[in-house]
Amino acid sequence: MKLDSNPMQEEKDFSLIRNLRDAGCRAPLIEKILALHESGKLREELRLLARQRCGLLEKVHATQKKVDCLDYLVFNLKQEKQTNCGR
Repeated sequence: MKLDSNPMQEEKDFSLIRNLRDAGCRAPLIEKILALHESGKLREELRLLARQRCGLLEKVHATQKKVDCLDYLVFNLKQEKQTNCGR
């Protein structure tokens, strides 16, 4: 612990780290972002955050595609059942 530590800054850092973890960032990325944040390199910090966001969106889209496939399968099975019951 630093002798000149600032409780307000420590709380901000803790909040930032918690938010980054909640956003799915792993330790190496968190360390990079913290270093950039501390050195005031906002543009690079934002670039890394945008890259993380993009990766998360890709996962969302991939999962949505899987959900769509299941919805299509369920729809087809119900249609098949209605066709067979109507005979």
